[in-house]
Amino acid sequence: MKKRSAFAAIFCIMCVFAFAEAPDSSADPHADEGDLIVNAGALFGYYGFGIGGGAEYIFGRWDIAKAVPLTFGAAAKASFGYPGLMFDLGAMATMHFGLNTFTSLPRFLRNFDWYWGLGLGACAGAYFGAGPLAASGTSYFINPNLAIHVDISIPYFIGLGVGYTGIIGVKWKL
Repeated sequence: MKKRSAFAAIFCIMCVFAFAEAPDSSADPHADEGDLIVNAGALFGYYGFGIGGGAEYIFGRWDIAKAVPLTFGAAAKASFGYPGLMFDLGAMATMHFGLNTFTSLPRFLRNFDWYWGLGLGACAGAYFGAGPLAASGTSYFINPNLAIHVDISIPYFIGLGVGYTGIIGVKWKL
């Protein structure tokens, strides 16, 4: 009887260690300090359809109450649209907020990351102009380095007025 009790106790202890989960190492933000991120996709905008993309480097992180990380970066965007034959360029500062660090949420919700950006934009082609640029978007990460990406950029071209371009595509972390 003592042997069975000892065996059962050892078996239970082994089961605890066998089924224990390691800490979630994927609880870092999707866009974390030091990441280089590129995106590309189909463009829709005030001048028609086309292609667009960009690159971003995340250079800083600020944890609010050690629970809510905000990450900051610098981004460049470019797009070409037709039938307006327009070429847009933009440079901006960005801020990211993602749900990946909230480990109590279901996995499918933790895959979301949002960003906002402010900067300067310029256009050339059928029209020429430059001015302030605001952008916002969201990404849904399929795996740690690949996401489906949707964003919209709203430039104010001085002398021309307000325009918009949106991109639906993919995002890669390099």
